[in-house]
Amino acid sequence: MTTNRRRFMAGVAAAAAGTAVGGLSACGSRPRGADVIFIGGPVVTVAPGAPEAEALAVADRRITAVGTAEDVLRLRGAETTVVDLRGRALLPAFVEPHGHPFEMGSTLAPPAIDVRPFTVPTAGGVFAKLTEAVADTPKGQPILLNGVDPLLQTGLQPFSAAELSRLAPDNPVVIIANSGHAAYGNTAAFTAAGITKTTPDPAGARYLHGPDGQLTGEVREAAAVMALVAPFSGAITANAGDNLRWAYAQLARAGIATATEHSYEARTQSEVFGNLAQQADCAVRVRAYEIGTADLAADPKNVRGKRARADVLFDKIGMKVWADGSPWQGNIFTTFPYLTNATTAGMGLGPDHRGRMNYSPRQIQELIKAFVDQHWQVSCHVHGDAAIDVVLDAFKQARTPPALRPRIEHVGAMRPDQFYRAARLGVTPSMFVEHLYFWGDALVDKLFGPEHGSHWMSARSALDAGLHLSFHNDGTVTPPSPLGNIATAVNRTAKGSGRVLAPEQRISVDAAIKAQTLDAAWQLRLDTEIGSLEPGKYADLVVLSHNPRRVPPAELRDVAVEATYLMGRQTYGKVLG
Repeated sequence: MTTNRRRFMAGVAAAAAGTAVGGLSACGSRPRGADVIFIGGPVVTVAPGAPEAEALAVADRRITAVGTAEDVLRLRGAETTVVDLRGRALLPAFVEPHGHPFEMGSTLAPPAIDVRPFTVPTAGGVFAKLTEAVADTPKGQPILLNGVDPLLQTGLQPFSAAELSRLAPDNPVVIIANSGHAAYGNTAAFTAAGITKTTPDPAGARYLHGPDGQLTGEVREAAAVMALVAPFSGAITANAGDNLRWAYAQLARAGIATATEHSYEARTQSEVFGNLAQQADCAVRVRAYEIGTADLAADPKNVRGKRARADVLFDKIGMKVWADGSPWQGNIFTTFPYLTNATTAGMGLGPDHRGRMNYSPRQIQELIKAFVDQHWQVSCHVHGDAAIDVVLDAFKQARTPPALRPRIEHVGAMRPDQFYRAARLGVTPSMFVEHLYFWGDALVDKLFGPEHGSHWMSARSALDAGLHLSFHNDGTVTPPSPLGNIATAVNRTAKGSGRVLAPEQRISVDAAIKAQTLDAAWQLRLDTEIGSLEPGKYADLVVLSHNPRRVPPAELRDVAVEATYLMGRQTYGKVLG
C-alpha cells in the first residue's frame, strides 16, 4: 500500500474513497462525480513520486482524483464544471507560515499611511507623506505611518522626538519601522501613551534614552512599540473587521490559502478573527501564535486543547517568543561584528558591535520551558547566530518533544552546524528569504561584509541537514509574494546590483515550491490535509500563469497568480470555468 493510499484511508471523507494519485484506485471502486475538474495544463502535485499530472477533480471541498485527463474526465457529471487551464499551471495553494494579517490590516489598509520602501522609495517621499498627513489631520488627532527603512530609503535617518515635534506640533505622531522592531514618536505621542523618561522598559523591549536621560523618541521591540501605539487602539479596534478582511484579500491575491498570525493577542483579537472565520466568504485559513508573555507562561489555563482540523478556519496553535531583534535596527545577537562605517554609525552602533538579546538566556529558557510544558508549539524569533545557540540550548534544556514541531523564525545568520543541531533537536526553521532580494546589497556592503552578508539565509544548508524548511514574508515587512520567495531561493540575486549571494546556497525550484507549500503546512501540522495535490486533501489550489518548474529561473518572479481556491471555493481571480 502506498504512502498516499495510507493517508487517504486514514482520514479522507467517504465521498473521496477509492482514488489515488494517477487516477482511480487499484481496487476498482469509483468516487462520486466531480464538482470541478481542471484540465488543459500541468498539475504540479508536490506529491512524492508524481511531480506532475494532467488533470485534477474536486468534490465536496476535497481533491478526489489526480491523474491523466482521460481518467479524471470519467468523473464528469451533468453538474460538473470543467476548467480548461489553457496551459496555465495548477499547484497547491501557498502557505504563509509566518504572517501578521492583523498588523497588515491595521497599518496598511486604507486610509492607513503606507510609507514602506516598496511604495515610497525615497526619504523625500516619506517626508512628503508626513507633511500631507499633518495638513489633512485635525489638531490633536493622532497620525500613524508605517514602514520607514533608512537602509532602503536613501538619506533617511532614525527620527527623533524633537524632529517629529517640529514637523507635527499639534498631533501625536508615531512612525513604525518597516522591520516592526522599532518605532519613532514625537513628544505628544509619548505623552498620549503615558511614557515618560522614568517609565520602566517593558520585558524584552526598550525606550531609548539620550546621554541626558531624556527619551530620544525611539522605542525598540514589540512590547515598547505596542505601548507607543496604544492611543491608536480605539481606531484600530473600530475598523478591525474590515481591515482584517482587506488583509485576507491581499494574501489570497498572492495565491495564499493558509497563513499565520504571529503576533496574536487573544484578549483583543480573538473576536475579530473568530467572526471572520465564520463568514461564508472568508478567504484565508489562519493559525495563530500568541505573544508569549510571562503572565501566560504562569497561567495554568493557558494549555493547548484539541487541535482543529483544516476545515476550521481559525485556531490558536502556538506561542511566540522574541530572542533578539532586527538586523536593520542593529539589535540581533551575533558572534561577528557589524561593519564600522557611516551606515552603522547612523544606526548608533559603535565599533565591534554584536547586538544583544531581548531576554537573558535564563529568561528565554524559562519561557520556552513553560510553554513546552503547556504542550504548545513554540515559535521563536531569532536572527543572530549567537542568539540561535541560546535558543537551541533552551529547546534542549526544556526537553522539547520533536512531536511539537518547535520552530525558529527568520534565522538570517544561522550557520551550517546550527542547522544540523536543530535537526537533531527536532527544531524546524522558517526563513525570511526575501531579505536577500531587497536587502542583499545592504547586508554585504553596509552591515556585515561579504563573508557573513552573502551567506544570509543559507537555505541549502538547511536542506542538507534534512530539515523541513519554509519561507515567509513576515506580514507588512515585504509584500506577500510566495513566488518572490521561490525566485529568491532559487537565484539568490540582490535586487539593486543583481549580484548572486553565496551561489552554493541556491536550491532547486522543486525544493523552493515545497518550502512554500507542503513543508510550510508540515510546520503548522496541516500537512496531512493540505500542502500537496493528493486525493483526500482539501482543494486548496492556486492557478499560475506559467509552470514554475519549466520557466527559466530568472523569470520566476514574473510568474503571476491568476486564481486562488480555499477548500474548492475560489477566493481570488476571474471566475474560471
